[in-house]
Amino acid sequence: MGKDKLRIKKINSVREETPSVKTFKVFDPPSARSDPGQFVMVWVPGSGEIPLAVSGVDDDCVDLTVKKRGSTTEDLHELEVGGKLGIRGPYGNGFSTPEEPSLLVGGGYGIAPLRYLHQKYSSEVRILVVAGASTEEELLFPDELDPVALSTEDGSRGFGGTVLEPLKKVLKEEEVEKVYASGPEKMIHRVLDICRGRNLELEASLERIMKCGVGICGSCLIDGFRVCQDGPVVDLDQLKELEEFGVWERTFSGKREPI
Repeated sequence: MGKDKLRIKKINSVREETPSVKTFKVFDPPSARSDPGQFVMVWVPGSGEIPLAVSGVDDDCVDLTVKKRGSTTEDLHELEVGGKLGIRGPYGNGFSTPEEPSLLVGGGYGIAPLRYLHQKYSSEVRILVVAGASTEEELLFPDELDPVALSTEDGSRGFGGTVLEPLKKVLKEEEVEKVYASGPEKMIHRVLDICRGRNLELEASLERIMKCGVGICGSCLIDGFRVCQDGPVVDLDQLKELEEFGVWERTFSGKREPI
C-alpha cells in the first residue's frame, strides 16, 4: 500500500496563526520526507478528507497549516493536542531547488507551501518574499519570512491591494532568477503574465478541489491536466498550455464555472 495507506496520527501541537488559520504539528516520517510543494490528504474522523500542503518540517514532524473555510476544515480546527487524524501521501510534484536569488510570492493562505520552501533553502540561497492577505491580522508568518514587501486588501498593513503591485516594484529593484508563486488562481494568472513580460522563470502551486489525490476522480482537472498527479507545482511553459487556467474552475460536484 505504501503512501496510499491511511496512517492514523496524534496531534502534537496546535498553533493559532491568524483568526482563521491554525497549524497542526504531527509526527509522520513519510510526510516529513516530502519536497516543498507536495501535499498530503488529511482525513478528519467523522468528517471528511482534504488536501493540505506541508508548510514545514521539524525532524520527523510536519506542520499542516489549515484555513477554516468549509465543514471539514471547521471540524479540523476543533481538534486539540492528542486528537487524531489520518494522513496519506505525500502526493504530486514539488518545487525545484531555488536558484540565487529567488522570489516567493504568496497570496493569503497560499504562503503555506512557500514557507516550507523558504525553511529548507533560505540558509543556502538568497530568497526574497512578497506576501499578501486580506487584512493585517490574516498575514501568515510575517516575522518568520521577513517579506521585502507586504500587501493587505484593506490597506491595514503595507500596500493597499493585492500582491501584484508590490511584486512589480520588487522585480524592478531586485535581480531575480526565478519566481515561485502560490495563492488564488486569479493571482497566479496575473503573476504568469508579469513573468512572461519579463522573461522570468516561474513555478506555481495550483489549488483545485481534490477528492482522491491519486488522479482517479477527475475533480482537479484543468483541461486534461490532473493537478493532484501532474502538479500541483507547474512551470511557466505548462501554465501557458492550460486554456482553462484562470478562466474556469470546477465545483465539488464537478460542474465547470467561471472563476
